[in-house]
Amino acid sequence: MEKELIRRDNDPFRDMVGLRDTISGLFDDLFNGRPMMASRSRQMDMGMGWVPAVNIRETEDAFHIRAALPGVEKSDLELEVKDSTLILTGKVKEADENEEGWLRREIPSGQFYRAFTLGTDVESTKVSANCKNGILEIKLQKAEKSKPRKVQIN
Repeated sequence: MEKELIRRDNDPFRDMVGLRDTISGLFDDLFNGRPMMASRSRQMDMGMGWVPAVNIRETEDAFHIRAALPGVEKSDLELEVKDSTLILTGKVKEADENEEGWLRREIPSGQFYRAFTLGTDVESTKVSANCKNGILEIKLQKAEKSKPRKVQIN
């Protein structure tokens, strides 16, 4: 009978650590009430807020971003474009934070921050944003110099 070799990609110790982290995360979610509309991040783990879920689509002329921001007032949102980076910050005011008797709290509240490096310069004067029913839609027009162009071959 031949001996089986333990390959690096099948390391039982690494698998056990991964399982421990997964189970730990499940208990954290159960007892801390991780928001369903927000993704987990190092920022959340450090108690620095929550991270809104987003969809990003790129076309030839623009970037289109949709962010899920349940309970966010337009006045509590800030959107900034620096070079090729979009920065989204704001806060959700917690409703009835002094009320007791909650069995579960999953709706995110408090500060949030999200930044995206788009990899292409955008026209900061041609950014549009609309917030309706908890969804923020952003359109960032690509800079002319960043758009693809056909080159004539002589």
